[in-house]
Amino acid sequence: MVAHQFDGNSIMNQLRCSGMTSVLELMEHGYPSRVPFHELYNMYKSYLPPELAKLDPRFFCEALLHSLKLNQKDFKFGITRVFFKPGKFAEFDRIMKSDPENLRKLVANVKKWLLKSRWNKLQFCALSVIKLKNKIIYRQQHLIVLQKTARMYIAKKQHRPRFRGIMKIKNLRKQLTRMEETASQLKNREKSTQDMKRLDDDLEAAIRKIKNNPRITPTEIDGLYTSLVNQMNKQMVALQDMVKQQKVAEEQARLRKIQQELELEKKRKEEEERRRREEEENRRKKLDMEARRKIEEEQRRKQEEEDQKTAAALQVR
Repeated sequence: MVAHQFDGNSIMNQLRCSGMTSVLELMEHGYPSRVPFHELYNMYKSYLPPELAKLDPRFFCEALLHSLKLNQKDFKFGITRVFFKPGKFAEFDRIMKSDPENLRKLVANVKKWLLKSRWNKLQFCALSVIKLKNKIIYRQQHLIVLQKTARMYIAKKQHRPRFRGIMKIKNLRKQLTRMEETASQLKNREKSTQDMKRLDDDLEAAIRKIKNNPRITPTEIDGLYTSLVNQMNKQMVALQDMVKQQKVAEEQARLRKIQQELELEKKRKEEEERRRREEEENRRKKLDMEARRKIEEEQRRKQEEEDQKTAAALQVR
């Protein structure tokens, strides 16, 4: 409470100082005479007609001084009073207390100034209304922009994790394509095809779950993504193992086939060698048989010749 009182006293002191400063500035610029509005109003309202006498004191003084066509530098309006330069108030008082003819002209000038002032105020009011209308339209347009920006920010903040989660899950299809390429190397890939079809269904189910649940949390989305990644990595490792096992089996089968071919080639060569030896043996036997037959024929021929000689000798005796 004390603090508030101190602040209020400080503000009043500042206002008094600022008021005194303004008064001193006016007196410094040559405005020593000053008259309150209500005193000036009470002094001269009896000289004016009722339609002018019922004006507000400040407005009455303003209309009166402007209608007299005094120099604007001869007086200044304050908050509660009007300030005059030296001798100007006496001139003003002389004009106000002049003959009735001048007073009628003064009243006509005051009415003219009032009419002009009211017309200017109407123009200012119309321009202010137009300016206010334009300001309202401007603020409405920018209010729409602000609302749009705020809604966009809220929507992005709410749905960006869902959008990013869906994009990451869709990118897993590239790994699924690589898995299909790996599975295409298998001869027996029915089980692998079923597993990949099940993975594809899991991807679609995760995307539908994220799309159909606007309040899903980023933690749940990350959990879905991590689970799918683990399944795909596990399936990829299993496929790679199956491909390796198949390659090992194919390599072993190829080696067995090569071994069999080598063994068959060895047997074929052994068989050819055996046949060649048999043929050589048969040929040698044939040659031996032919040689023995020739020897036997030669011996038989010689025996026949000896027999003939013996027979001939016997005949000669």
